[in-house]
Formats: sequence, C-alpha cells, structure tokens
Amino acid sequence: MPGNTVSPNNPPGAKYFPALIAVLIGWYVLLCLAHYFNQRPLWNDEQCVFDSVRSFSPQDFFTKPLLRLQVFPRAYLSLIQKLSQTFAFHLLSLRFLPFVAMITAFFIWARVASRQSRDRFEHFIFILSWTASVPLIYYSAELKQYSMDVLAGAVFLSFLYGQKTWLTAKTVSSRQWITLMLLPLWGLFSYTAFLFMIFPFINLVLMVRQNRSYRLPCLAYSFMVLAVVLFSYLFDIRLRPFTAVTEGFGDYFISFQSAGEFFKTFGEGTMNLFSRWFAEQPRLIRKIAIFFITFGLIRLFSAFFGNIKKEKGYFFSIHTVALVLFLELFILGALKKYPFTVPRTALFYCPVVLFLTAQGINDIRRLNKHACRIVNGLYVIFLVSVNIAITRLIFSGDLGAIPRLW
Repeated sequence: MPGNTVSPNNPPGAKYFPALIAVLIGWYVLLCLAHYFNQRPLWNDEQCVFDSVRSFSPQDFFTKPLLRLQVFPRAYLSLIQKLSQTFAFHLLSLRFLPFVAMITAFFIWARVASRQSRDRFEHFIFILSWTASVPLIYYSAELKQYSMDVLAGAVFLSFLYGQKTWLTAKTVSSRQWITLMLLPLWGLFSYTAFLFMIFPFINLVLMVRQNRSYRLPCLAYSFMVLAVVLFSYLFDIRLRPFTAVTEGFGDYFISFQSAGEFFKTFGEGTMNLFSRWFAEQPRLIRKIAIFFITFGLIRLFSAFFGNIKKEKGYFFSIHTVALVLFLELFILGALKKYPFTVPRTALFYCPVVLFLTAQGINDIRRLNKHACRIVNGLYVIFLVSVNIAITRLIFSGDLGAIPRLW
C-alpha cells in the first residue's frame, strides 16, 4: 500500500511520521546548504575537471578529450562552464548545478519512495537513511557528475511508476508524449541514464501487445534512444581516454583470472555496492551497516521474483528495476566498461539500496514482529548516531569525501 496511508503494521505513534518525515526533509536540505556554503577549496578531482572548464572553448567540449584524464558528460559540463563563467568561476557557481541536481533528486526520490513504501514507517526509515549517508550529502556540493546520476535515476523511476497508468488509457496524451521524448536526453547529462533506458522500452513493447496504438510511441522512443546513443558516442564517449582511465585499476572490475578471483572481486564489489553508503571511517560503521544492508540484499532478490509476475513482466517499480540494474552493473564490471566496486560511480544506486533495506528489515515481521521491532529500533539508533556525527562535521566545515566521523 502507498506510504502515505496508515498501515496496521505501523508501530505506535505512526500518526506522527508525516511530521517527522517533513522535519527530516528540511534537515537534509539544511545539511546540504551548510555543506554547499562551506566553500571548501577544490580538491584534486574537482581541480582536474576545473582545468577543462576554465580553458576549453564551447566547441572543445565536443571535439577534444577532457584534460587530466577526466570523464564527465560533455553537455552537462558545458552548462557548468556557461553558468560559472558568468560568476568568474566562483566556487558556488561551479558547484551550483550539482547542488540543484542532488536536492531535486532527493525530492523526487522522497515522492517515489512514498508511493512505493508499504507503510509510513518504511518511508520514514528511507528518509532517515538518506540524511545519514555521507555520499548523498557530500556529492551535493562537488564539481562532479554523481549527483546528476542520482537525479537521472530518480526521474526514470518516477516515470516508470506513472507509466502503469498508460495501461488503462486508450491513447498517449500530449504531456506523456513530451515526457517520453525528453526522457532519453538524460543520456547527454548522465552516463548512468543509459542503464535505465531499457525499462520504458520493455514496457512499451509489452503494451503494444495489448494496444496497437502504442506502436508509434514505442518506435519514437526507440528512435530517440538511438539518436542520443549515437550523439553521445560521437561527441562524448568516443573522446574519453578509456584505456588510460581503466589501466591499473583492475580492482574496480570483476576478475576472471581464476574462480577464486571471480568470487573475491564479485563479493567485494557487491558488498561495496550495498554497504558503503553511510561512512567509511571508522570502519566500525561499515561493519554495522553490513548487518542491516544484508536485509536489503535479500530483498533485492525476493522483491524482484515476488513482483515481476504480479506486474506481468512490466517494470513499474523499484522492486523489479533494482535487480536488473544490479545485473547491468555486474555485466559492465565483468566487461571492464564501468567500475563495479567504486561507490561514487554507482551513487545512483544508493537510494535503491536504502529503500530495499527499509523494506527488507520490515520483512522480518513475517517471522517475528518483536524481532522486527528490535532490528528496526537498532537501525534507527544507528542512523541517528551517524547523522549526528555528520552534522557535527558539516557545521565545523570539515566534511570530506571520506571523513572520519569520530
């Protein structure tokens, strides 16, 4: 049932959850604002990106490799250049679009999670988890593309949830046409958007079987995707120093040197993808996180197989999309095309993990409701403790990419 309804499974005091969620939403925005206005100096990766922003002409972004072996969606970076030039490359102007992207992604994700949560408590836990994630705060104010990746994922998931209403419609409305045609354009601003493009296509193909009027939207969407892929390849992906970037970073990918190496790199990559979303230091935080995130990992598989048949093969929810995204990341990691084990390059997957974890812990209720309440209580204590530590660092102006919380 949607998260904005009262469920008999909600713990005592559930009526206060909407107010608590509103407070948490405001708190996250406040933390990001404080972090943004701290104006810490550009660190190494940002400085390397800034070299291209400062020295490239508008044409250079689409005809030359970026300086210092950087990889960044060109259309997005050119927008950052145009904006920051107006303000003499001030730090706030350089980080403004990443900041807007993360805040916007947060609000879209909050809405998506509210619609797909089974009760208010799950939604509350999801928002609380977001405020306790160092990467989801830190990358809201960094001259990198990762917050845009989170936004692209949020937009696609929001679209997919709304796409199920098409099943009861006879034709596609003008608004739906515009949204469908604009959707592939996210590939010009976020590489991870390409991972999501398959889902609307699958849904449209299945819809054609029920209603032939969807053939034209399906063909038009396919054309837009192909056009964006071609444009992105010619003026962006082709110019990336791919070999130089990946050489020497074998631990970022899945290894097939031996069975032992495969399971080692696959296991480490999976744990990184699921457990490194709160904080890195002290290591105790990650060890505690692994316990809670394990329920999210279990939920990854149980939710897919429990919902794909119910949704008749359509991809309308996080529950079915999550596993396919995981498999896409695995395949790209195995092909050494996209880092499988680096959290920042998979930041778009972080909200998925947080959502699955909130639901996975609640699944314990099926076995024992008292055990479920204990685990949920411990998880809340963990999240609040991490959030307090993050807050202290932010308001002291000392939140780095890998901060030591205490």
